Amino acid sequence: MGQKSNLLTLKKVNKNLNLVSYETKTFLYSLQYLKYFETLLAKKNIWLIRKTLVLSSSSVFLALDVFYKSVKTTFYKKKGLSTVKKPLLFSSNQSLIRLFQKNFPLNKINAVTCTINNLNRHLNSTLLSFLYNRTKKFSTNIFVRRFNLYIDFLKLTALLIQNKLSSKNYIHLLSQVFKSLSKRVHTRFLFFLKAIFKLIIEISLPSAINTIKGFKFVINGKLQGKTRASFSCIQEGSVPTQSISKNIDFAKSHVYTLYGVFGMRMWIYRKD
Repeated sequence: MGQKSNLLTLKKVNKNLNLVSYETKTFLYSLQYLKYFETLLAKKNIWLIRKTLVLSSSSVFLALDVFYKSVKTTFYKKKGLSTVKKPLLFSSNQSLIRLFQKNFPLNKINAVTCTINNLNRHLNSTLLSFLYNRTKKFSTNIFVRRFNLYIDFLKLTALLIQNKLSSKNYIHLLSQVFKSLSKRVHTRFLFFLKAIFKLIIEISLPSAINTIKGFKFVINGKLQGKTRASFSCIQEGSVPTQSISKNIDFAKSHVYTLYGVFGMRMWIYRKD
């Protein structure tokens, strides 16, 4: 049996349900609310990493994992990432309850319980400084005039090392980095990914923090503006793709650019 069948069809993965409801209308209202709430946070430069919404007869339970994007990055260029200021959480008020009542007209909401996990507070400042010092040479060619995206990339890479971020969110970040690159920088982007993956595997951290043992990244499309589509594969460390029992996190994404559509796939192997 092939490699793709093993990972996608045979391996049993416990799925986390974002919406828990047995009624069709309640499910649709919940989905509409989560999409609206995610758009509202995006306007405030907040990325909704993970969301869980549970509805009962008169209560709503909402759990969110959020990431604050970097907006003012002037002091990062002067002092590095050692003095990162951690943002505050949301303030609780009646507007959240009114927002629920507006999006759930069929339900009478009496109680709203909202738990927000700010992932910026879990960042390791020592790890961030190490990543910044080892990768700042790439900020002049890969992240041209996008220094805030470079800072967010370092933060989310640190969260990936600390097992606070999934491969689905990380490959979405890679697609944002690749989206606006010119065809002449495609080779530099692949070299940059290879250096990042090698740095993550060889970084000297306690085994309880860094559990990543291997990366595999495949990109398909018209690389460097060629007329025919091709693919490129990057692998660092060990990725046992033929073993079902191993802890392998798989994700894929499509990137729409001026040069066509590119497909990305990534495997991350973590030790059990």
